[in-house]
Amino acid sequence: MVGGGESADTDKNPLVGVCLVLGGAFVQSLQYAFEERVMTSDIGAPPLLVIGMEGFWGLLLCTVALYPIVYNLPGADHGSIEDPYNTWAMFQNSPEVQRMFWMYFFSIFVYNSFAVLVTFLLDSVWHAILDNFRPITVWVVDLFIFYYINKDFGEEWLWPGSYIQVVGLVVLLYGTAVYNGTIKLSGFEYPEGEQAASLTKSPLLVRTPKSMASPALTKSPLLTRQIRRASADRDTRSETEMAARGPRGSYEI
Repeated sequence: MVGGGESADTDKNPLVGVCLVLGGAFVQSLQYAFEERVMTSDIGAPPLLVIGMEGFWGLLLCTVALYPIVYNLPGADHGSIEDPYNTWAMFQNSPEVQRMFWMYFFSIFVYNSFAVLVTFLLDSVWHAILDNFRPITVWVVDLFIFYYINKDFGEEWLWPGSYIQVVGLVVLLYGTAVYNGTIKLSGFEYPEGEQAASLTKSPLLVRTPKSMASPALTKSPLLTRQIRRASADRDTRSETEMAARGPRGSYEI
């Protein structure tokens, strides 16, 4: 470890940090899958209801469970890790804190709204893919701030960390193209036509009903699930009517 001395080394444990990051990613994946489940299954919850319930339970857990724990653990904030009374006093007496709070509140609301809409219109996999572009955008903005605005802020291009981040960006873009079907890997079969139709029961594929069958449409990830459902219902009704008709076009009784 490169730090400011022995105390800095003893206070930091990279393994704990990695485990926390992996645990957070696992919980986040469960959240994405749960959001898709409640919005697309028989429940059919509206996206804004999902956002509101997530905010409600988050507020409840923070107020009832998290804040009491961090308040009773020893730390540098008036003897606690986080002192809610000190936080409230700062909020009441600082206009800057109040402005930052409302800016943060509005930005998080907009972000969560669009994130849940991505899951609602596409699926949780696309939500996870697009969510990874957020830290990349922040990193690029930090580089721009450091080199073109003020070197006291932002992030410097470093070896080898910055190059590893670029490699991660390339892997992310390449994986997105593979998932979307834009890039086809050798050694794998990509069924088309009737063979592809037999695989439409797989939850990992974007299912395109017959009435929307088009090479251009099947490659687009922007088809909404509601449109696909409506089209699939029409296909089902048409097939049922055709099966119910007699050989001369009249309905059998």
